[in-house]
Formats: sequence, structure tokens, C-alpha cells
Amino acid sequence: MTARQRGPSGPSEDALKAQARSQADGAELPAEPRGGRRVTILDVARDAGVSVGTVSRVINKNQTVRPELRERVLGAARALGYEPDVVAQSLRSQATRAVGCMVSEVSNPLFAAIVAAAEQVLRQSAYTMILANSHDRADYERDILTLFRRRRLEGVLLTISDEQDPRVVEILSSFNLPVVLIERECPLPVDAATANHYDGALQAVNYLLMLQHRRIGLITVPRTALPGRQRGRAFEDAYRAAGLEPDPELMAFDGFSSDYGYQTAYRMLISPHPPTAIIAGANQMVGVLKAVRMLNVEVPGRLSLITIGDTDLASLYSPPITAVRWEARKVGEAAAQLLIARLSGEAVDQPAQRIVLPTELVLRQSCARPRQS
Repeated sequence: MTARQRGPSGPSEDALKAQARSQADGAELPAEPRGGRRVTILDVARDAGVSVGTVSRVINKNQTVRPELRERVLGAARALGYEPDVVAQSLRSQATRAVGCMVSEVSNPLFAAIVAAAEQVLRQSAYTMILANSHDRADYERDILTLFRRRRLEGVLLTISDEQDPRVVEILSSFNLPVVLIERECPLPVDAATANHYDGALQAVNYLLMLQHRRIGLITVPRTALPGRQRGRAFEDAYRAAGLEPDPELMAFDGFSSDYGYQTAYRMLISPHPPTAIIAGANQMVGVLKAVRMLNVEVPGRLSLITIGDTDLASLYSPPITAVRWEARKVGEAAAQLLIARLSGEAVDQPAQRIVLPTELVLRQSCARPRQS
């Protein structure tokens, strides 16, 4: 068969060799389709009238390329619709520019604000966030962290339900990458960003004690998580500073969900000696309000309420709910900045950093003095 009789042919041997050389130089692989085939680095080099090596250096931001050549290459790439293949780039450089983020539940408005702020900071440094929800299940957390480790991520932001879980701690200790905890602490020397939950809860309890409440309920997350421990300690400290003892039956550290908040508040409110006030975490407060509605409890006439974590629900509820507030977005920003400092090498030799953001009590209309029985 003559050359004229052959059907459509693939790239010539010379072209294949040139493409192989371009890959060895660190060039990107083919990108967008162009006229039925993919645009390659060879097309860009041909249109710009430069070598494949020059295109590769421009793509990889090598500063040795003259400005006029750089502009010529970039102009040709734009005209052809060429885009670098980031997968191929990461295989060569061993850098994915991806960061894992694991939170308990992104539907929680406070975590949603934290994640959104962290992602914005990461994007400004050209990192992409891979987000996973653990639903506060230890088995999910172990699976997600194992997956993060296998995916060759650059760093990890995370919350965990049990900071002392030996299997989770073991996985984290095997990470050869920066880890930043959000609203948590653990036995490992890792960075963390959190709100001052002790001070916020202390302000809430002291305010209710000032209003002459003595039977105050606390519904919050387990003590296996930093916020639960700090809130519980503040609750007990405030009572004892006033010469009082809290009722253990009115202190609940058994879950994270709104359903847990509902079940616990319902049980407290139908008891022979119900609380005259309840302090609850933002997620649990959703369930508390459901119990209040189901039992037709008047707020603040029969029951005063304070939420730990200010949300739209707290301000829109009738009456608006007094809240312990902190800037959740700043927690996310701080966590991402800690991680970027490690990734950039700025803080590579520094000991673990901990950023604690202040809390404040925002007074609204959900608290009053208890009625005299």
C-alpha cells in the first residue's frame, strides 16, 4: 500500500519524540479539544514559534523566560484554548494543591460559616478544598481520614467527635502533612483554631444566676470534644463561685444533633422539677425550641433560653434568643491561615500554634427573672 492509499495516520515519530521530551521538561499534557482532537503543548509551541521547552517553562512559571516570549506563548495558549493538565502536573511535582476538610455536619450554620471562610482563604493561595461530613461518627471519621491520607493531600483541616479516640489519633499521627484542628484539641502537637467556649458559657450562666435562676439546664456536646469540656467546666465554676451546686440531672453532654436537644429538653421540661432556664448549643437549640413548642412553654415567662452560637434562627425566633456569639468566619480564616503558614514553610519549625477567638453575650428578649411558684 502506498502512502497515498493509507488511511488517517497518528502522530509522526518525530512528533511523539517531541511530546515525550516536553513531558520530561515538566510540560503539561493535552488539554481541550480543538477541531476533533485535543490541543497539545506542541500546538502552542508551533503557533507561538518557540520550542516546546519554552512553552513548558512558561506554563510552569519559570522566571528565566523573557517577558516578550512569555506573552507570545500565553497569547497562543489563549487563542488555542489550551489549559494545563493539573493531574499530569501533580504527578510530576507530587503537589496536588488540594486540602482535605472534615467537619461533623456542614448543615450546621456555624460550621458552614467556618468552612466557607476557610475555603476562601485557601483559594487565595491557589488551594482547593475537598470537603467531607463525618456526622460525628467515629467510623466515618476513620474512613475519611484514611481516604485523605491515600489521596496525597497537602494538608487537612478537621473536627473530630472524640479527641481521645486512639484509632483516630493513630491515623492523624501517621500523617506526613500539616493538620489543623477546628474547635478541637488532641494529644498530638498540631495547630488549632477555636472560640473561647469557657468564657462564653461562663457569661451565660452568670447572667442567668444574676436574674435569680437556680435551676439552669445545660444541653451541649459531649465532653470528649473541647466545647463540651469547656462549657461544662464554666457551668460548674459559675455555680460554685455563687456558693451553689448545679443539679447533675440538668447537665447533658450526650450528643451533637438537634434531635438530641429535643429529647433532652423534653425530658427536662416534663420532670417534677423542671429548669427555669436552658443553655444549649446552637444545633441542640433547634431541638430545644421544638420541645418548647410541643409542650407550649412560654418564653421567657416560664423558661429563659440562651443559645451558645449565634445563628439566624436565634435572631429571627420570637422572642429573639439571647446568644453567646463569636465570629465563626474568623475561626475558619484562622484555621486556613495556620495551615497555609505550614504549607508555605513560614511556620515549619515553630511549635504547634493555638488561636483562641473571643466570645460575647448578646442580650435579646428570651431571658427574664423566673416566676415565683
